[in-house]
Amino acid sequence: MVNSGNFDHFIDALLVLNAFVVAIQSYPELVGKSPNDDPHLADGYIDTPWEVAESLFTIIYCVEMILKISVLGWRRYIHNRRNFFDATITLLTVAATLYVYYPNAFSDSRLIRYVVMTRVLRLFRLVIAIKDFQVIGNTMLSILPSVKRIFLLLFSVMYIFAVFGVHRFGGMITRDPDNPLSIRLIDTDFAENDYWANNFNDLFSGMNVLFNLLVVNNWPEQSSGIIAVTQSHWTRFFFIFFHIAGVVIVSNLFIATLIDSFMDEWKKEHPDQDNSMEIVDAEFTDAGALFDASEITGTKTNLSGRYVAKMKTSRGRTREAQRQNMQHLFIRTKSSNASDNLTLSERSNNA
Repeated sequence: MVNSGNFDHFIDALLVLNAFVVAIQSYPELVGKSPNDDPHLADGYIDTPWEVAESLFTIIYCVEMILKISVLGWRRYIHNRRNFFDATITLLTVAATLYVYYPNAFSDSRLIRYVVMTRVLRLFRLVIAIKDFQVIGNTMLSILPSVKRIFLLLFSVMYIFAVFGVHRFGGMITRDPDNPLSIRLIDTDFAENDYWANNFNDLFSGMNVLFNLLVVNNWPEQSSGIIAVTQSHWTRFFFIFFHIAGVVIVSNLFIATLIDSFMDEWKKEHPDQDNSMEIVDAEFTDAGALFDASEITGTKTNLSGRYVAKMKTSRGRTREAQRQNMQHLFIRTKSSNASDNLTLSERSNNA
């Protein structure tokens, strides 16, 4: 029974229910409201429905762990990373429960909820089980080497702009009434949106501003404060140049890498959707390609005889590169749909 898939499905269903209960309990915090603390939550007794539910979930998770250890043995059980994660959270939940309900100075049962919330992360396993999400996960893993270099480039760009910002704008954003610069910020979009922490008064704050600009988060409002204190519209070029360097160039490099890796993983997972290619009969030489003109890449023509296709030589392109480009003109897909095949003239125009 423990080794069956139904047992795991039962535990996963409990995790979903547990997540639902935790979401209801945490609703005030999730919507940004200050929760009204129930005095029963800190009295050290199980006297609320939520505390009863938390205790039941804890007991069930302990039973699950004991059953699996009994069947698999301790070594086999702990060598499984998922079991190791579950056992760690279960033991922490038991420890938190004993700590809360054992008579002492601390009796806030919300501690148990916070520990149990960590176990709900196991629900990500249900998402990973979906094949399309597996493609996304494999894509993220495959792009790590390339992304590391892009992140280093992005960090370098942000560091240079942050250093310049601290040197040029450091200390200008202030709410000190004795500082005349604070008067310039009155009635600006920057002040009305309470963006006081978004400044270049130190390097860390400058990096924070640049990250906000990187995700294009209300950058006109953030720049309005700097423009107001400098009283120069030339300041806008600082933000424009960072947008070009950070967003247009580096971010697009990351997106291009992500899309390329995703397409590679998609083709691995869906090989049946990848139309294979074939080269139409042609004799390729450095001078060009000799081919029969009666049918070109699956398209019937009114021509007869053999023709020679040539490509103009271009500076900086090797003969091998020209030969590959020539072969590309004579490639057609082995697709049953005739509309998928491009004619030679269409490929030439595209080239």
